[in-house]
Amino acid sequence: MADDLAARVEANQQKLRAELKSHYDFIICGSGSSGSVVARRLAENADVSVLLLEAGGSDDVPDIMSASRWPALRRGEHDWSFNAMPNPRLNDRAIPMSMGKVLGGGSSINVMVWSRGHKADWDGFAAEAGDDGWNYQSVLQIYRRIEDWHGAPDAARRGSGGMVFVQPAPDPHPLAAAMIEAFATVGVRTFDDQNGVMMEGHGGAALTNLCVRDGRRQSIFRSYVSPIMDRSNLTVLTGALVTRLTLAGKRVTGVEVAYEGKMRRIGAGEVVLSLGAIHTPKLLMQSGIGDEAELKRFGIPLVQHLPGVGQNFQDHFMAPCVWESCGPIERRNNLTEATALWRSDSALEVPDLQTLIVEAPYASPQAAKDPLPPDSWSLTNAVLRTASRAASD
Repeated sequence: MADDLAARVEANQQKLRAELKSHYDFIICGSGSSGSVVARRLAENADVSVLLLEAGGSDDVPDIMSASRWPALRRGEHDWSFNAMPNPRLNDRAIPMSMGKVLGGGSSINVMVWSRGHKADWDGFAAEAGDDGWNYQSVLQIYRRIEDWHGAPDAARRGSGGMVFVQPAPDPHPLAAAMIEAFATVGVRTFDDQNGVMMEGHGGAALTNLCVRDGRRQSIFRSYVSPIMDRSNLTVLTGALVTRLTLAGKRVTGVEVAYEGKMRRIGAGEVVLSLGAIHTPKLLMQSGIGDEAELKRFGIPLVQHLPGVGQNFQDHFMAPCVWESCGPIERRNNLTEATALWRSDSALEVPDLQTLIVEAPYASPQAAKDPLPPDSWSLTNAVLRTASRAASD
């Protein structure tokens, strides 16, 4: 059955690429998690034509598909390999920022841990937006609909039969259990499910939820788009870098895209930008949409003055710690089989830190300085509620 689908997909996509249209009903720029979901939803309507553009290449490579090989993807050909500006508070180090340059985007190079967000985060979004559709109870129903959960049943919080395969880390390494036990000894409550009750209170420690099936990555592209690429109304184009939006006045009419060594213009009824936190504002500014003074510096004609474009970038930094092991560590699942959400201060209502175990050496070369011992493991700690924002030049 899978082989039959693969053959149909290959033949169909070859035909669609050879007969590339000059106009589509919808063009989706970027095949990451959001772009893949949008492409699937739109292409389910057989009456519309959909073009999904991806600057990177195919995800059908061993380092992507094998769940334990994600460390090899960092700073490789499937990573845009961005760097932050040198930070004087970090000895002028430029912190690396990974972003997927491949079908599936970040979901094809990430660690495959399914983290649904804390109740306080979703309720906070709803309060800021003044819209209950963003609150935890509303979003929980969406999660239940899209999940295909293969862990302990929890009818109130987990779903089955959805497109996203999720399971607790099966047969985890003893290091994962040791991490959970260590957190329990300092008063952090342990749970059976990372995304159940644990996401509604003060945090806790648990085995991770994984988007991994039979040792293979289940990216959002593989979950949503791959199964319908035999449809005649969905064209998926790789190696297609969107450089500019085309406009009639202030109305977007399509895209300008570098493809097969040529610059092409393709029209659309609607264009959806899902290029990530760096490429999306970049494309808008290249198209004349952004801060007028900033565009003027680069000689870009102004279409719409929107000073917020490209501003207020925020990220949560991670600080790994590495321990050398007395012997080789067997690689299991995605190498990241346990997590803890905890509070730096017991007076806080919600967790502000997250720890993940990595059953391999994991640290930036600049911080490590010397090669890390191959037989080692890591705890990487992330700050969840950062207050800083990137400042413009």
